[in-house]
Amino acid sequence: MNATKAWTDEARGAWRELYDRRLMSAEEAVSQVKSGNRIWVSVGQRVNQLLSALLGRVSELENVDVKCLPTADYGWYGDAVDGHLRVNVIHAALPDVREAINNGRADFTPGWIWDWHRAQQEGRPEARPIDVALISVTPPNEWGYCCFGNSLWDAKTTAGLATLVFAEVHDSIIRTFGDSWIHVSEIDGFVEVADVPAPERNWPVPEPDPWNMPIAEYVASLVNDRDTIQIGTGSTSGFIPRSGVLDDKHDLGVFTELTVPGFVELVQKGVATSRYMETHPGKFISTTAGNGADDLAFIDGNPMFEFYPPSYMHNPAMIARNDNMIAINNAITVDLGGQIGASTIGPAVFSGTGGHFSYALGASMSAGGRYICVLPSTAVGGTKSRIVSLFEPGQVVTVPRDMADTVVTEYGIARLLNKTLRERASELISIAHPDFRAELRREATHLF
Repeated sequence: MNATKAWTDEARGAWRELYDRRLMSAEEAVSQVKSGNRIWVSVGQRVNQLLSALLGRVSELENVDVKCLPTADYGWYGDAVDGHLRVNVIHAALPDVREAINNGRADFTPGWIWDWHRAQQEGRPEARPIDVALISVTPPNEWGYCCFGNSLWDAKTTAGLATLVFAEVHDSIIRTFGDSWIHVSEIDGFVEVADVPAPERNWPVPEPDPWNMPIAEYVASLVNDRDTIQIGTGSTSGFIPRSGVLDDKHDLGVFTELTVPGFVELVQKGVATSRYMETHPGKFISTTAGNGADDLAFIDGNPMFEFYPPSYMHNPAMIARNDNMIAINNAITVDLGGQIGASTIGPAVFSGTGGHFSYALGASMSAGGRYICVLPSTAVGGTKSRIVSLFEPGQVVTVPRDMADTVVTEYGIARLLNKTLRERASELISIAHPDFRAELRREATHLF
């Protein structure tokens, strides 16, 4: 017998036997969770059966911490789980999550995404070991490797740090390239799930607001052929790829945390080729990508798309290796000095820093790079200016004024780099809503 074939058959038999031994129900998997355990559910992981089974025995447990980005309510914010299980949110993406945090029903852990696991990896005293990691993967391939699909995030990193790893196995998860595979030997239990269609993104795609197109057009004027781009979530920034304003660009590179609707289509249109991107020429690089069935079908098995963890994708030094890096992110409010708030409204948690700060810093460090912050000029039906003289007490600063670069509203572009405070105030007032400019000028005169 051919020696290579013999080795292959033996290797295949070994992993299949291991996989079969570790097959179990969701209930059997979560029966291994103990009181006081810390559970980590990485972003984008499809583990509904495991979480439902865990909530089914929550009364048997005490002080279990589940760290996650919740995309559904499993009944884990109510009195029934008090003292038994506590949701620890890393990003508040949905209204019910924000409400739970702000009324004390859930915890919130601020953090820089690329740094999530640093304390544990470096053995620092601040480390909080991960007792159980819940992940979702494809069925294993012929070599015994499972794929995380189009939503990698920190799932592989977390699995490598956790004491126990349980995976839901979904046929509908696509196969992708990059650092998105894990061997069956690294997983302690497999829960096979009946095949269901891959879920659409939970983030709704609303009809554009009147300010969306003007902002998109201003942003497009700042993007040049061969730039490498990152675009963050938010109704304003998220509109840009599907608006068509980038369609006449050539050879854009993509090095981004995630995708918003229309982003993948830039590849299909030949706009995003990454041909001249320094770090990964010819590749579309992200932690997660795809906003619907058409996107997933295009990404499935497509070697142009590669997925890497936040420790790589959100590392400012890595981002900055791309020349002409353009980071485009949404903000909630900006003050006249250039401080940018994107995660809270006053002290109330609204979302989280996400990749905003990482990409702002990385783009600022990039040769020819630019950090672009976008926001409509008003909120609350036009009754409140988003450009303010000073932040109110408790407002969290996402990006400090020292790093402020370019701010865009529907009224134009404010260029803050290398400007004095008085000059910055003038720039920002010029793109504020006309109804608030006079008041902002009076306050600026008093301040500066």
